[in-house]
Amino acid sequence: MVKCLSGQEDLTPSQNSSSNSNYKQPLGEILLEAGLVSMCQIEIALETQKKSDLKIGEILAANGFIKQEIANFFADRWLNLIQKQERRPLAFYLYAAGLLDKKQLSVLKQKQKHKKINSETRLHFLAIEQGYVKQVTVNFFLKHLFDISDTQNLSFTKPYELIKNYINGETNFQGLELNQIPLNGVKLKKVILDNSNLKKVNLNNSNLSSSSLVGANLTFADLELANLSQVNFTNACLIEANLRESNLEQANFETANLQEADLRGANLLNASFASADLRGSKLTPNYSYEVYYDKKTIFDTNFNPIKAGWKLRTDIIPTPPSKR
Repeated sequence: MVKCLSGQEDLTPSQNSSSNSNYKQPLGEILLEAGLVSMCQIEIALETQKKSDLKIGEILAANGFIKQEIANFFADRWLNLIQKQERRPLAFYLYAAGLLDKKQLSVLKQKQKHKKINSETRLHFLAIEQGYVKQVTVNFFLKHLFDISDTQNLSFTKPYELIKNYINGETNFQGLELNQIPLNGVKLKKVILDNSNLKKVNLNNSNLSSSSLVGANLTFADLELANLSQVNFTNACLIEANLRESNLEQANFETANLQEADLRGANLLNASFASADLRGSKLTPNYSYEVYYDKKTIFDTNFNPIKAGWKLRTDIIPTPPSKR
């Protein structure tokens, strides 16, 4: 039976809360944690910054990813605000950051009167209800300004450093902790993420072609529409991973655990599943191209690989370990 690495279940809490507010957190990391930009947008901004003298906030604003007003608030005022002992109502900070305007505040106050909500701090619930701000953004403000921490709050220090270092030419990131991190749309070609914890990570529509994920924990990971051609998944754990319509051409799943994984519509041209565990996995009924397995590959009893067009291989050479 193929085993999988469990990895750590939860990320270490962010070290950038008000208890350690003297730390100057990078603007991109702040905006990520606040749910105001995506990792893909940060990647674009960092790539542009490498070729220009512009600040990352200016680049994000110029691309329409965020208002310049918001970037300025977090770049110029945020650190000073979280260091202050006095606290204003949460709506004050959302307005100061440019996340709420006067018209929206007026609407919220009217609704507040209608619902007979007395506490000013409850205004943010209405702001979420109206779609003015996201829950993750409110959670960010509550955590850093009011020391009210959401257990689902994620640290973006490691993923931000991952993207920044990748743009600067680094490719070896083995053993990285990225549990539940949204990395959808990023480009991380030819990287080494061996033995990394990528449980519940969102890599939807990303490009990790020619990368190594040997022994990685990808349980419940979302890899739909991702380009994973020539990726080495040897001994990786992909239990209940979503691989629908992903490009897995020439991917190597030797001894990988793919129980309950969704592979419907995925391109498996010349992919190898030698000694892999595919019990409960969702597969396309028929394949018009070559997909390889060996005598140790485990399928559901109702799936016949030969009828599905898969090719039995007895000469599959084990993939050598990744270079460290």
